[in-house]
Amino acid sequence: MSLGRKIVFVLCLIVFVGSAGMLLNYFLTGMREQSSLEDLAKLKTEREDMKTDKGTVIGKYVDLYEANSDIIGWITVDGTKIDYPVMQTQDDPEFYLRRNFQKEHATAGVPFMDASSDIFVPTSNFLIYGHNMKNGTMFHDMLKYKDKSFYQEHKTFRFDTIYKGGQGTYEIIAAGYSKIYPGDSDAFKYYQYAGITSRSDFNEYLKGVKELSEYNTGVSAEYGDQLVTLSTCAYHEKNGRFFIVGKRTDAKQVKPQ
Repeated sequence: MSLGRKIVFVLCLIVFVGSAGMLLNYFLTGMREQSSLEDLAKLKTEREDMKTDKGTVIGKYVDLYEANSDIIGWITVDGTKIDYPVMQTQDDPEFYLRRNFQKEHATAGVPFMDASSDIFVPTSNFLIYGHNMKNGTMFHDMLKYKDKSFYQEHKTFRFDTIYKGGQGTYEIIAAGYSKIYPGDSDAFKYYQYAGITSRSDFNEYLKGVKELSEYNTGVSAEYGDQLVTLSTCAYHEKNGRFFIVGKRTDAKQVKPQ
């Protein structure tokens, strides 16, 4: 082998090893972050309810609240890895975009609720964001709902606020693709409906997400129903997003106690 070819071979080997190392580090980091979040589930233990200045935290979330009072709820979707705390910092809306539950830097972040969604006032839509991680964690498994067959076996998900009165099952209304539309005034922007407080906005939102849905679920809603929208990145196109909308099956809008 000539000297020139040897140099090219060594350079290619360096690039390959470097890329493999970065990929391995990405997956190992993701596994550590996922393990840390799974450990949080162990803090859901039966305790007495705790009164706070915001409301009454139900017993099984007290330990989590005492560890980090930014926690607002817990999201669980059967058939997926989605079983995570949900955070909210209204004065710094994207605080948990790249931070873990302990407020340390973390690539995967923690699912968080839009600042415009306020569980303490009557609002028809709680909008929750989570990353679509390539290692399959966070909201990656939301994209299973692009297939109607998966939906037919998993028609509901669970979202609990940590405060008394906010625990519920949600029946899926729509699941579909969208994207961030900068400068496009005509496109339907589901992410602008984080806090719905009027009948007209509710009906407009329901119509918009149903039109974007990959399939007809046959499930509708009416003003007064409590909705949860889950949102994550999708890579079908630039600025792509995937969303799921569910309505609470066991109650209308409920202000936490």
